Amino acid sequence: MLLAASWFIICACAIPARWPRGGRNMLRRARTYLAGLGTASFLLHPYVAWAAASAQPVPVGFYYGWVTPETAADVQGYQAIVLGADSESSGYANQQAVEQLVSSSPNISFYGYVNLSDGSNPIPMPELAQEFAEWKALGVRGIFLDLAGANYGVPRALRAWAVAQVHALGMRAAVNAWDPMDALGVGLGPGDAYVAEDWYMVSRQPAVEYPNNAPSRDLAALNQLEAQGAGVWAVTQENEFTPSITGAEVARDVQAMRQVIPMATGFAVGGLNYGADSNAIVPASSIAAALATSPPAAPSAQPTSGNAVASADAALHRADPLGAKRALISGFRALFHPLKDGAI
Repeated sequence: MLLAASWFIICACAIPARWPRGGRNMLRRARTYLAGLGTASFLLHPYVAWAAASAQPVPVGFYYGWVTPETAADVQGYQAIVLGADSESSGYANQQAVEQLVSSSPNISFYGYVNLSDGSNPIPMPELAQEFAEWKALGVRGIFLDLAGANYGVPRALRAWAVAQVHALGMRAAVNAWDPMDALGVGLGPGDAYVAEDWYMVSRQPAVEYPNNAPSRDLAALNQLEAQGAGVWAVTQENEFTPSITGAEVARDVQAMRQVIPMATGFAVGGLNYGADSNAIVPASSIAAALATSPPAAPSAQPTSGNAVASADAALHRADPLGAKRALISGFRALFHPLKDGAI
């Protein structure tokens, strides 16, 4: 399609100088139309490729353990990794290893952990701003905002402020709030994510628990986030240390989460304390294999954003099909509306 459009554009641009005025005007209109068509094809091409790449959800991981020389190999295959709290602190003994891990793995989008609450009261804004800046200095691409819901005493205004601060630093925001309604109206968009943690948890009875005990309401909130371009990460934690988690357990968890959260773009399975006690993480290959073999999730009520994609930088970014549509408009107008004499 691209080659054909380019060829027609070249041909249309070659207008003989001695053609009759009416013929030349018609060719000008055709040229403008074909130029718009060609431009649209170039604009649409990455959008089509992005859509194809984003059809399959991807592994995301949470690693709260100590960074060791083996960690870089252990996290390969993940599209995004959330690193544990305190790594950003200047007094953290392992900070150099964390910085080296981030810089040596450009194919992974690392997120820094920041609590918005101490469990009951919001963290002061200056303290949050300092943590965001320290993580930025380590080279991470995003901030994981934990304890971010109203149930932890965090007002919507603070969530919106935190997301805006993260964006101002050129980073992405991943918001973990039990009620997905708390993630609406806070500025999440393309490149960001809502974290649906433990909506499914095999060790709990019942294993499936929607935040408001109303699947239609909660999934509607996720659909709205999806329509804004934000991704949805489905996360569950096994009641055992990470090294003991088997591939079969990962497959079971992923399959269940795909049914509970059908619009999820990223999937994570963690062990107790997400590796803080064992310095281990579930292999990304186990999650990828589970995604490849588990039945596709039922389509959501709204069109999917396909936010999680097959590369770290492309993840959470959307193409602009509206730009392609605008490129076509001028071409169609030129074709069907006569140009005035002397118009180009």
